[in-house]
Amino acid sequence: MKNEPTENLSSCLTEDDVLLWIEAKVNQLYAEARVLVDDYWLRVKREQKNHAASEKARIGVRVRRREATLSFSIEWFRMAMIRENGRIKPIAHYLKKGSGYHYPLVRLLKGEPEWEAALVEELETEFADIRKHLDLLGKIRDAVQSYRKASQSNLNSPNH
Repeated sequence: MKNEPTENLSSCLTEDDVLLWIEAKVNQLYAEARVLVDDYWLRVKREQKNHAASEKARIGVRVRRREATLSFSIEWFRMAMIRENGRIKPIAHYLKKGSGYHYPLVRLLKGEPEWEAALVEELETEFADIRKHLDLLGKIRDAVQSYRKASQSNLNSPNH
């Protein structure tokens, strides 16, 4: 391993490089979440054919992109039907995640069919891992931006 002077290292990697890396990682996590969500819906559709109407899935999941903050959320919801003007209309009731990276599955899955509960538990474990990584990347991004701001203000100060 070669020891390089600190001056050479600082010119190799900029704040922009780190921010681009973070953006690429967030996009990678988003793609992974989309694949998992699509897989969930394919598996639900396949399983629904094998079960009675009383065992239909009522839990849904989606990924919501937040372009302004370079982030996204993975949200579970309960599907229901309402009558409106004589027509049946599907609605989604979004569930609260609570603190941490996991949804409270005991409450979420109460009264749901066993096959659906197993599927939700399996995917929520993976989603929680994605949420954790996304949170950590956000903290790195915020720290780099704070560092950049502090460095720029130091360069512009009269003492420098």
